[in-house]
Amino acid sequence: MMKRKLFDVLLAAFLATLVLLVILFLSSRISDFEFKNIEQIPLSFKSEGNTLSGTLLLPKGGQPEAVVILIHGDGPMDRFANQGYNPLFNMLLTENVAIFSWDKAGIGKSSGNWLLQSMSDRADEAIAAKEMITRHLKQPKYPIGFLGYSQAGWVIPIAASHVDADFSVIIGGAVNWRDQGQYYQKIRYQNQNKSASEIKALLHQERQDNDRIFGEHSPKNSGLMRHDMSADRFTFVGKNYLNDSMKDLTTMRGPVWVVLGSDDLNVDARTDVDRFRTGLAGNPQAKVSLIENVTHTLMKAPTFNYQLEQDWPWWKKVYFLYLGRDAYLVDSYRQITQWIKEQ
Repeated sequence: MMKRKLFDVLLAAFLATLVLLVILFLSSRISDFEFKNIEQIPLSFKSEGNTLSGTLLLPKGGQPEAVVILIHGDGPMDRFANQGYNPLFNMLLTENVAIFSWDKAGIGKSSGNWLLQSMSDRADEAIAAKEMITRHLKQPKYPIGFLGYSQAGWVIPIAASHVDADFSVIIGGAVNWRDQGQYYQKIRYQNQNKSASEIKALLHQERQDNDRIFGEHSPKNSGLMRHDMSADRFTFVGKNYLNDSMKDLTTMRGPVWVVLGSDDLNVDARTDVDRFRTGLAGNPQAKVSLIENVTHTLMKAPTFNYQLEQDWPWWKKVYFLYLGRDAYLVDSYRQITQWIKEQ
């Protein structure tokens, strides 16, 4: 009798768990990580001697109201950011906006090495991608422009200063590379529970060391190294350490929208929002927005506020799979897509 009761209890618990899992699955947005009724067109183009391979995503019906040229942030990103972009892309596709995204140089099916690129090299790449998409789509003419994250804040201003873009959207960008690096490290140290005095001293020393190695007056080919960097990463930082987008912001063509999250742990958004406004002050088609309670990529804070993907605990990754696009501030993305289409 006792065994029978125990069996009944365990069976009831199993069935209840199974029903709960089914309900969670049915209520989830796991489908945001798939592309349904979406035409995926593989396309490639050449830039700086590299062949870059990507995918053009067209919304259902194949007649988008605009086309986004996606500019990656830092890191070895493939065209879908290991499927991390999929909910964002589905948001754009739902709003009838097409996307072209490609594997960074040396990633996926693209040749080259992204760590050997300057931001100007990446801007040349973005321009080549836009020209290729323009040729591919032919008629009718769709508005075509740039949308990018983080490091794209240095890439898009260069690209949009050399070609006419129907729109440029920068999300989570910074203006000055050195200052952004210091802010990033400050947050890392705070998360390690270091004291304010310790952090101040560490940042001061790091800035001096980095300026000596990478700065304007550092001796070229001096043999100096940063032992916490690979040789390629060292080259990458050396090429880009002195980047400041202020000059390029003043010469950007066409409509521009810079969107920063107030809870950004990678970029000092409350400082850079003023810098972007200063740089774009002469462009009547430009605007800069600071969105409260969102992260570096406009995810909902504090639930998804981490500097790096590897910082996420496993259960946050599962929760992200459950929420899909709802992990982001959907209204902000909807406003961005509406603005893009209005251009």
